[in-house]
Amino acid sequence: MQADDFHALRQRMAAVAARVNAGDAIPEVDPSRIEYMWETMSRFPRSKDKTVGLGAVAGSDPNAWKIDPEEQIAVVFRCKILEALIDRGVLNDFMKDEAGRKKVFAAAATLKCNRDDFGEALAQESIREAPPEVREKMKKELRLAGCDPDHPAIVEKFIAWIH
Repeated sequence: MQADDFHALRQRMAAVAARVNAGDAIPEVDPSRIEYMWETMSRFPRSKDKTVGLGAVAGSDPNAWKIDPEEQIAVVFRCKILEALIDRGVLNDFMKDEAGRKKVFAAAATLKCNRDDFGEALAQESIREAPPEVREKMKKELRLAGCDPDHPAIVEKFIAWIH
């Protein structure tokens, strides 16, 4: 990829992220993108911060990220939501067999969601990783903003989609 192409790609990705951060819906993606990402990321050991770089995923298939920047950003947002829900254990029953996983990937790919759903899904992880002296303050602020970090609405929304 030429430097100009890379710069243009980064600008397009930043524009999509800015729209989502401004309140637009996270674009829907093909469920196979979520499944591919999950399966690929599952092969890599997760570090303390649990992050597997997109470079590692793309490195496993050079064509994996030859997709539209909007779709790339959407896949990242949606995979983070999926990862947070899997980490909470709320999808365990669905992840036991292939048919259940297919439903989970379809929900992760097409569920109507936005930055608020994204933030809500990641709230518990943020609280857990925060210094102990600020955890209660974070929980209180989230509740005042209408989010229950112990029972996020995104969980019910996600499971309702699956059913």
